Amino acid sequence: MRRPWQNVGGDPRAARMLAAACLLCAAAPAQARPAGDAIRLGVERRALQKVRVQLAPLEVDSREPRARDGARQLAERVVRDLHYTGLIAVAEPLPDGVASPRGRAAAGDPGDASGTAEAFVVALRLEGDDPARMVWTGRLLEPGGVIQKAGKRYTVDLADAMRSAHHFADEVVLQLTGEPGIAQTRVLFSRGSGEVRELYLVDYDGENIRQVTRNASLNLTPRWSPDLARIAYTSYFRGRQRLLVLDTATGRSTRVADFDGLNVGAAWSPAGTELAVTLSRDGNAEIYRVRPNGDIIQRLTFDPSIECSPCWDPTGQQIAFTSDRTGSPQVYVMDRDGTNRRRITFDGRYNDSAAWSPQGDRIAYVSRVEGQFQVFSVEPDGSDVHQITFPQERDNEDPSWAPDGRHLVVSSNRSGSTNLWVIDVESGEARPLTWGRAEDTGPSWGGPPAATARVLGSE
Repeated sequence: MRRPWQNVGGDPRAARMLAAACLLCAAAPAQARPAGDAIRLGVERRALQKVRVQLAPLEVDSREPRARDGARQLAERVVRDLHYTGLIAVAEPLPDGVASPRGRAAAGDPGDASGTAEAFVVALRLEGDDPARMVWTGRLLEPGGVIQKAGKRYTVDLADAMRSAHHFADEVVLQLTGEPGIAQTRVLFSRGSGEVRELYLVDYDGENIRQVTRNASLNLTPRWSPDLARIAYTSYFRGRQRLLVLDTATGRSTRVADFDGLNVGAAWSPAGTELAVTLSRDGNAEIYRVRPNGDIIQRLTFDPSIECSPCWDPTGQQIAFTSDRTGSPQVYVMDRDGTNRRRITFDGRYNDSAAWSPQGDRIAYVSRVEGQFQVFSVEPDGSDVHQITFPQERDNEDPSWAPDGRHLVVSSNRSGSTNLWVIDVESGEARPLTWGRAEDTGPSWGGPPAATARVLGSE
């Protein structure tokens, strides 16, 4: 599995360049932890009390033979979406023919739906005789099933109705928790083996995988722009490493950085007006701010060490990054102009791949523990370290946060192949997002589909 610290794809020249840079780094002693700065390693996994929901019997008013099966599929998708939040539990029994989502909480679990609290009611009704223009209604009712809390009405083609189920599930989540749901979100990633890896896209629940690039080359580390209209990625198309930006409406890619050496690690600013990238144009791997058209705004680091893997905080005022300035890769934070640099990881000799949570309160990162790569999180000041993945789950890398700040997608070989897994950081519950023998790496979790993203298969 490619190590994120290398972050150079399959180009042996780039790998040698980084190796040489490491050898040239001064053998500085490890930086001491600031006095009085207590680091607590938390490994507990909590089962939080969930909002209880009951699915009412399905209502179907149609002469279309496929209508009842279509209603059942809609119900199963809504139930699964609610379950995947980690915040809502759907009580049993479910209506006849509606299957329970995989991995339900066991009876007696504090987060299970089998408690005595009154449940909100979700009622679904499907009507119409034309399969191309069926109408279904979803309603969220207060406990007791009389007072309506929210309702949505959809006109759909019965063969392509699942996105509307995601939309309704997100509305239920918003009404019950006050937080936006993630059922309409999607994940970008790189898939392939050897020197051929293309970019792919998958819905948050593992459905609807589709290919984004088709250049029979090595394409790595895709990153969504905040408005989902562009994708930054590194490509070795025609044998040269370049940093590109793909327009999701047209499918066209343009160059951002094409310097000799490294052109990697693009991270969009929250405003989408610039990127933090790693370039070795001046002879050493350093972090720069650049515009999407390739104009360099500012060089941020000037150390005789490797500086890479930048990511922005949600305010756009700080950047987390990796540096081996103390002799081993560690995670640091600096202000957007390169000032006020401070180290935030101290345990372990390999910490990399920082990912700042959308709420700004945690930074996920990868740490090598006894020869395995595991995901941890830490507060931006370096306190309150929590381990998220564990040795029995084998290697886990490339963390990317869901917009809800509760879930992470990682690249993991826990099933024997390197695929993507979604982890609930509160409960530790994990589910596979992709399957197969091809390696799936470098995920980037985006928001709901942009209206312009026609090329990538959104509605």
